Amino acid sequence: MPKDGDVRKKKRGRSGTTYQIYRNPPGVWKTTTGADYTKAKNTFLEQSGGSTSYSQLGAPGAPTTSLRYPEQAAMAAGSDYVLFDFYKYQPPFKGINKGDTKKNSTSLATYNQSATDAAFYKKETQTQKSVVLYMPEDISTGYKANWSGKSFSNIGAAAMSTFGAGDFGQLAAGTIDSVGTALDQLLPNIGVKTVQGIVSKVTGEQLSQNDIYGGTQGVILNPNVELLFGGHDLRNLQLKFKMVPRNAKEAANIKQIINQFRRAMLPSFGSDTKLEGFGGAVQLGGRSIEQSFIQVPNFCKISFMRGGGLNPDVPQYKMCAITQVDINYTPDGTYATYEDGSMVAIELSVAFQESKLIFASEVENY
Repeated sequence: MPKDGDVRKKKRGRSGTTYQIYRNPPGVWKTTTGADYTKAKNTFLEQSGGSTSYSQLGAPGAPTTSLRYPEQAAMAAGSDYVLFDFYKYQPPFKGINKGDTKKNSTSLATYNQSATDAAFYKKETQTQKSVVLYMPEDISTGYKANWSGKSFSNIGAAAMSTFGAGDFGQLAAGTIDSVGTALDQLLPNIGVKTVQGIVSKVTGEQLSQNDIYGGTQGVILNPNVELLFGGHDLRNLQLKFKMVPRNAKEAANIKQIINQFRRAMLPSFGSDTKLEGFGGAVQLGGRSIEQSFIQVPNFCKISFMRGGGLNPDVPQYKMCAITQVDINYTPDGTYATYEDGSMVAIELSVAFQESKLIFASEVENY
């Protein structure tokens, strides 16, 4: 059940996206226009995971909390760019689904809270700044479903059919009847087992039932194969950026940007919070219990942006883990530096894995 002030994205089309806000009373969704549209749009972004607002990115040369390449990136309202925000990792089953969240969330919203709820995550501001980069050349996404063929024996197929029909009371009796029928059909199998044993002892060969049936009778057992769904995979994403500094400021930014991603993907030594359940300072080998652990790396929120909002024409992602960072200091095949020692060109490649699955009802947003 929506709450007063909730915002939803109604549709996409040639006319763009419509944002609606829920008002209770009277308990209806109202389409926003003008200033209300802008406010609703920003609220929707916050509800969807939160991104640094366009106005916070700052103008070229102005004080800003973001690092960008090129230095003049994302200055026009229609500019396309990629925004990376870094968040402290939060255990998905810690401090979730409590109070109002538990009462007002759907099952899917509760599942997504540890991936999209801005209130659940704390932005890493002490050591990491937001990063703004140009749109890379290769942007793609994929969805992989796992389907596989499963073979059923006659007994298994009969039991599954009984269960699927909803005759739970008859399942046990039906299975017994199926087993009894199958036993009548097992007499040929006794001969097969005998042949398998003799051949194995004499020659060491391993013959299957179908080998024997096919070679002697011209038949094989009915496999009763059905295609079954086995879930789907978390999405993976890799982005590659070639950065060529045109001045000392850009060279410094590139170094900091690379360090941002390296820092975000690596764990920290020791725990920066008191571990729950240990009841005070516990010493192990002269060290506190916190020093016996390492801190899980940060998460990254990737936002493909257009001006001040999400780009509706490219895929978006839930909170991601950084799985690999590769830096090529000679992308053109030649080692070359400026007078101050900065590289003439650097290629940065970052691989991500999404922290949550995508479901059919979310396709419009991801």
